[in-house]
Amino acid sequence: MNPVDLELVKLKRQWHNVVSKNEEKPMFICLGEKHETELFDGFIKSRLSEDYDGEDVFLIHYQEFNGMDSYGQSLFDEWKEFYELLEKSEENIPQWELNAADNKFKTDAYKAFFPLLDLKKNFPNIKDSKIYLYIAPVRINDIKELSLWVKEWCELCEKSVNQDIKLVWAEHHQYKTLPDNSSAHSFRVEVDIHQLMQNTAAHTNRKKNSVDTDFQQQILTASNHLSKGRYKEAEFALKNAVKLAKEQKNKQGEISAYFMLTQAYIADKKKERAEDTYRTIFEEVEPNSPLEVQMYMNYGSYLLGNSKKSKAEQAFEKAAEVAQTIGEHAMAIECYRIIGTLNDTVLTKDKMIEYFEKCLDIAKLMEPSTRESSSLKFVASMLYIKYEGDKDKKTTLDNEMKNYFGEDWTVSVEKPKYN
Repeated sequence: MNPVDLELVKLKRQWHNVVSKNEEKPMFICLGEKHETELFDGFIKSRLSEDYDGEDVFLIHYQEFNGMDSYGQSLFDEWKEFYELLEKSEENIPQWELNAADNKFKTDAYKAFFPLLDLKKNFPNIKDSKIYLYIAPVRINDIKELSLWVKEWCELCEKSVNQDIKLVWAEHHQYKTLPDNSSAHSFRVEVDIHQLMQNTAAHTNRKKNSVDTDFQQQILTASNHLSKGRYKEAEFALKNAVKLAKEQKNKQGEISAYFMLTQAYIADKKKERAEDTYRTIFEEVEPNSPLEVQMYMNYGSYLLGNSKKSKAEQAFEKAAEVAQTIGEHAMAIECYRIIGTLNDTVLTKDKMIEYFEKCLDIAKLMEPSTRESSSLKFVASMLYIKYEGDKDKKTTLDNEMKNYFGEDWTVSVEKPKYN
C-alpha cells in the first residue's frame, strides 16, 4: 500500500467514526490545511470508484455557485440528465420530478433536497442508504448567498426529520468561507505532512544518484528532523540541499533550503547564524521576484520575534516596494498593514493612518478577486475607527468600500487600546 492510500484508509476510519457519532446532524464540515482538505477531496472521490463496496451514495459537485436562487436547480438538472439516461436503459423506473411543498423559501435549496427524498422512496435498493451531497464550488459569486442556501438546506433536513441525507463541505481550518453553523458538525483532519512526504519520496523515488531526487530527499529529511526537534541533523541535511541546488542551478530550491536553514538555526537558538543566512538569501535571491518579497516578509517576522521593531519595519517596507514593482498588490497591502499595526500607539497614530491609506491607494490597482482575498477589509475597518470624528474621511472611505464589497463591507475588529 502506498503512503497516500494509507492516509486515505486512516481518513476512512475517521469519517465513519464522525458520521456514526453525529447521525442527527444534516451537514458535515471537514477542516484542515490545504493539503489535508485536498486529501479529503480525494477520499470523497474514492467513494465513486469501482472498488467502493459501501451502500452509501455520494454525489459530488464542483460547479460554480452563481446564486441562491439557481444552485439547487442546477444540481437537480444534472441529476435529472443522468436519470433520463438511466431511464432509457432500464425498465419500470418510477417517475422522478421536482415536487416541492407550497411553502415559500428564501433559496432554491429545496429544489435539490426534495428530489433526493423522492429518490430514496422510489428506489428500494437505496432505501436504507445514506446520501452525501458533497459540494465544492470552483467559484463562489456571493458567499453570503451560499451561506443562506446551506443554512436553509440544513433547516429542510431538520424539519423533514430525515437523517439519511447529508450535505458535505471542506475548507481551511483558519480561513473559513462559511460562518459557523450550529446545524453542522465540524471535524479536523490532521495529516503528518512531513512523514507523508518522506514516505512518498521513499516509495516513488527509485532513480538513484539523481541530483533532483537527492535534493528533494534532503529537504524531506530535514523537514522530518525539524518536526522532531533534531536541529543538528536538519542543518546537515539542509546544507547538503543547498549544495545540490547550486549544482542543479535551481535558484528557487537553493533559497528555500537557505530559508529552512534559518528556521533550524532559530529553533536551535543560533541567532547570529540565522542573521548570516538571511544576508546570504538577499545576496542570492532573484531581484524583483515574489520569492524576494516573501523572504523580506519572513525576515521582518523574524525581527519582530526578536523585538527589533525598527529593523522589522524596514524589512516590510522593502518587501512592499518590491511587491508593488512586480504587481503583487495583495502582498504589498499586507506589508503596509503590518507596518501600520506596529504603529498603533498614541504617538504614532498618524504614521499608522499613513500606511493604511497606502493600502487604499494600492487597492485601486487591483483586480476585484485579488482585492476580495486581500486584507483590505480589515485595514479599512481599522481606518474607519482611526478617523474618529472626521466625518468627511469616514464618508469617503465608506463609499469606496461599498463600491468594492457592497453594503456590508466592514469586518469585526477589536478597537486597539493605545499604549
